[in-house]
Amino acid sequence: MHNKLAVTGGSRRFFKGKLCLAGLLMLLFWHLLPIQGLAADGGRQVVRVGYPIQLGMTEVDEQGNYSGYTYEYLEEIAQYTGWDYEFVQVEGDLNESLVTLMDMLEKGEIDLMGGMLYSSEMEQLYDYSSNSYGIVYTVFQVLYDDTDYVNDSQVEKTLRVAMYGQSRKHKEEMEDYCRMNLQIPQIVPCTTIEEHLRALQEGRADVMLNTSMNYIEGLRTVARFAPKPFYFVTSKGKGGLLTKLDEALHSIEQTDPYFMTTLHEKYFNPSNKELKLTAQEKEYVENTEPLRAGVLTDLPPYSYQDKESGELKGISVDLLKAIEDKTGLVFELVPVENEEALAEMTAEGRVDLIGGMSYDYEQARHRNMAMSRPYISTQYMILLNNKMRNEEIAGRKLAILASYDYQGEFVGSPVYYDSREEIVRAINSGEVDYTYMDAYVAQYFYNRSEFENLYVAPQMLQENRTCIGVSKPASPELLNIINKVIITMPEKELQSIIYSNTIYRSDITLLEMVRRHPLQAVAVAAAVLLVVIGVLSWGVVTREKLNRKISLELKKHQELYGLVNDYFFEYDLKKELFTVSGKKEGEKHENNVVYRLFPERIADAPENGKYREILRRIMHSGRDGVEEIQLPGINRELHWMRIAMKNIYDHKGAPVCVIGRISDINEEKQERDRLKNQAERDSLTHVYNAKTSVRLIQERLDQLADGGTGALILVDIDKFKTINDTYGHMEGDHILCEVAGILQDSFREGDIVGRPGGDEFIIYMERIRDTRTLGDKCERLLQRISEIRMPDKKSLTISLGAVLARPQNDYDSLYIKADKALYRAKKEGRNTYFIA
Repeated sequence: MHNKLAVTGGSRRFFKGKLCLAGLLMLLFWHLLPIQGLAADGGRQVVRVGYPIQLGMTEVDEQGNYSGYTYEYLEEIAQYTGWDYEFVQVEGDLNESLVTLMDMLEKGEIDLMGGMLYSSEMEQLYDYSSNSYGIVYTVFQVLYDDTDYVNDSQVEKTLRVAMYGQSRKHKEEMEDYCRMNLQIPQIVPCTTIEEHLRALQEGRADVMLNTSMNYIEGLRTVARFAPKPFYFVTSKGKGGLLTKLDEALHSIEQTDPYFMTTLHEKYFNPSNKELKLTAQEKEYVENTEPLRAGVLTDLPPYSYQDKESGELKGISVDLLKAIEDKTGLVFELVPVENEEALAEMTAEGRVDLIGGMSYDYEQARHRNMAMSRPYISTQYMILLNNKMRNEEIAGRKLAILASYDYQGEFVGSPVYYDSREEIVRAINSGEVDYTYMDAYVAQYFYNRSEFENLYVAPQMLQENRTCIGVSKPASPELLNIINKVIITMPEKELQSIIYSNTIYRSDITLLEMVRRHPLQAVAVAAAVLLVVIGVLSWGVVTREKLNRKISLELKKHQELYGLVNDYFFEYDLKKELFTVSGKKEGEKHENNVVYRLFPERIADAPENGKYREILRRIMHSGRDGVEEIQLPGINRELHWMRIAMKNIYDHKGAPVCVIGRISDINEEKQERDRLKNQAERDSLTHVYNAKTSVRLIQERLDQLADGGTGALILVDIDKFKTINDTYGHMEGDHILCEVAGILQDSFREGDIVGRPGGDEFIIYMERIRDTRTLGDKCERLLQRISEIRMPDKKSLTISLGAVLARPQNDYDSLYIKADKALYRAKKEGRNTYFIA
């Protein structure tokens, strides 16, 4: 495993002779760039790239689409160099293809190769880029569900390390790390990746030695050490190509310092959304009294106090409630009037944490707070009086909080206020001209009808990230628990919290209408004195004006929504009319998936009858929140869409429209389904793996009603060890696949076929009436398997143990009965079955 991660330095002869030994291949990155020539069309330089197929680094799917860490780096380099690439692949496994491609690179038959560690010996054969494009670490990994590993450098302990084929260098790095951390390594030798995993699963090893670039599903990294940069290399004498390469690498680093980290996270550290607490964290939850959480009452929509009920509400409040639900922690919410009072309370130890604070190291040090990971990132907006929308702000009156600790220079003239609402009222009245606010805070006030003179514009120079602050000295367990909840919280759950707090419900009253439209109100009063026809005429005119004003407001909102990537919609419940933001001038509906899925009227898409009804039910359900549904797109293929929505009510409390956001999550959904299927299937035979088989069979057993029956069958290939020893493991694997194929073909779609391990298979059948029917099935299965021929033309045979399942049976008891029946069948000479 580890010897396939990167190439260490060494002579070509040494590399060829020792390629299969541990230590020569360490990284798992290889990209070889095209030849240094000119394409026939336009004279663009074509660079030939060696492309060995390697997970995470250089991959090609069945449609010929390239992907991987090195591939994306090369494409980014091409943005600066203008290169085209010819990706060169050769036959053979990874080791063989690497040797061949390195020979071709030395001879100049290809131009570029990636994923190379530096060594003086290799430098004699190839030219290295001046800049590296990644770092590989030696790492300790554990099963993702293992929450017991703790690296306590103050206590000496033995550490059982699963490893195989490691180079002397790898072993020395591991021993150095263990020595520094008072760990005594005890090697658990393994020969395959599967054996590594079994050693962890069976508790024979505490950790597995790996490298950071060798991604294995189901593992997580708990320690990394011995960093080693890796480089691109070229054939000798290609100075011009190497110069362009170095310039491009330098430009990428200067333009986006996080490009390397982002790619590494994408291909070698995918996020996991399952919350797992360690034993220490669970103990902390059980033994901790309610924690006092300071919550500002003047920071809507993050946190505020409802003026009518006095209840604390907001994004931060709902997030703390989510943490309580997910972990068992208990928070006592402490309302705080302003930032200054909150700073005093944290300094005096009257609160244990802050529900929402800016993710700012300087501010955290000043407050003596530790910070969680950010849970929201938004840009700052400029909130202006309408009269200022086309004016310069230099020299104008800037409204800021009195508690705002800023010692720098101001573009405008600062005017201080005690709360954010006071600032907004001052801007709305024209007392001051503008202020800077977080986008969600600005949107909250902008959506309130009483503030009719506000204008919001994006301010792109800075972003605001919000986190939870924990008073120092902070408990590591508490900080870990909060961070784990934030990191593993599903995006749709977080977005639901945000939308439920950022959509402001405004009740338009007659008094509010008179205040906002005094001239029209006077006209109405005067019209009452006139004849009825005059009153009706005025009503028509007023309605038209109101429609135009609403249309203008909607256009303003659409322009604001256009600053983000997703689509926002409004659905009129009475007219069944969709209005979707983001449509460009002249763009036809059929050119956009969103418009195909959401025509202006649902009735305008008669061919999508059932989907039209699904949409209608969702829109008329009266629920707020997030829905994920499949709908037909522009080519009538189904797309997965995520709809986050909020109902808007009139002054009578009746729903009038639904507003929200639409996101196309088709690729995200397909990727999740693919990963789920991959996690549930055996990698060799593609039937269910052991863990999934147990879970699915137990679910079917739980669903058995009174009088229902099923059957559990264990299948064991006769003398499979002899087959492996005689014909080799490759032939053994082929036979396993053939058996799996026959089993899948022999049972119904609703039946479960799995492989617990080795040469054993398990089947669960639904609705089996009696042992006679079960026996007939076993007989047919024996006959079909006998049609498989081994290399010596002999028939393959199997032994079967079966048992009928009844209500209240559990998996373990059934498995024991079936296993005893299987043993009876093998004892009676194999190639038969026995029903318990």
